[in-house]
Amino acid sequence: MRWLTNLHNRTSTFTKVLVANAVIVVTGSLSGVAFITYFWRGQVPSTAAEGAFVLVGLLISLGVNYAILRVAFRPMVSLQATLDRVRQGDFTARVPEVQGDPDINRVIDIANLMLDRLTEHRQMVAAQILRAMEEERKRIARELHDETSQSLTTILVSLDVIEKQLPDNCSEEVAGRVRFTREIAQRTLDETRRLMFDLRPSVLDDLGLIPALRWFINQRVQPRGLQVEFQASGLDVRLPDELETALFRIVQEALTNTVKHAGAQRVSVSLSRQAGAIAAVVQDDGRGFHPVHLVSKDAKDRGLGLFGMQERAALVGGAVQMDSAPGKGTTVRVTVPDRVRGKDAGG
Repeated sequence: MRWLTNLHNRTSTFTKVLVANAVIVVTGSLSGVAFITYFWRGQVPSTAAEGAFVLVGLLISLGVNYAILRVAFRPMVSLQATLDRVRQGDFTARVPEVQGDPDINRVIDIANLMLDRLTEHRQMVAAQILRAMEEERKRIARELHDETSQSLTTILVSLDVIEKQLPDNCSEEVAGRVRFTREIAQRTLDETRRLMFDLRPSVLDDLGLIPALRWFINQRVQPRGLQVEFQASGLDVRLPDELETALFRIVQEALTNTVKHAGAQRVSVSLSRQAGAIAAVVQDDGRGFHPVHLVSKDAKDRGLGLFGMQERAALVGGAVQMDSAPGKGTTVRVTVPDRVRGKDAGG
């Protein structure tokens, strides 16, 4: 039977269907001749016998065609299922190779090559977008620090001087307006500093990932009423800038989603070095959701949060996994390759 398998693998679907139908036609014709010649021996067959003969022939023809076409078009079904997964957002899907048809295998190879090129193009575009975003964040934060913050600080100092130099007989209305203006300037300066940190935290560049996350938790998460447990182990040495930025942004986005949408009371954040990888886990006790419903939504309804986390992790060779269920909270796990200042850990 090996020769039959080899013949099946080297024969195109068109040829298989053509040969199968030709065999059915020839077999049907010969069977009809034999049926009339040997069974009736010159007698005129009844209408019922003719109908039964035709029905049996049709059933055999349909059965053979169904069996052959099901085998022949099985790769097409696999191709359609893979393209449906890609349409739903699973860009890691690839068409499995199916032995049995050289033409279909060429189509599968081309489809997988196109999906590989699509993935490379998406990663390249995403990398350019995220790098441009970070550079623009840095530029705006730097301008806020160098221009806006300095100007506001100067205004505050001037107002302090004016307030101290007000004469004793100055009206309360004037003194009150000076204090009010100073308070507004102070609030504006505080808001500008908060905006600078959200754009690009200087503590991330100066001190590293762990201090930046502690600052973000203390200043942005805990004031919203959440109890946060933060743990970090095995990260005494600074990571490369791209890893620190990716991990910080992913954890920041996960915590922001918890604050805004989860309705949680407690959230835990842990970072650890394990088996050649850096793992970060954000787990809350909020209301949870169906991840499959989120993934199945259109991109415009899905938002950029999950997409951004996945893309940032993919750009540094990592991955994000999200586990959630209604009433059971949400867990976000991100894993990235372990590198120390530009080289693989242990390399």
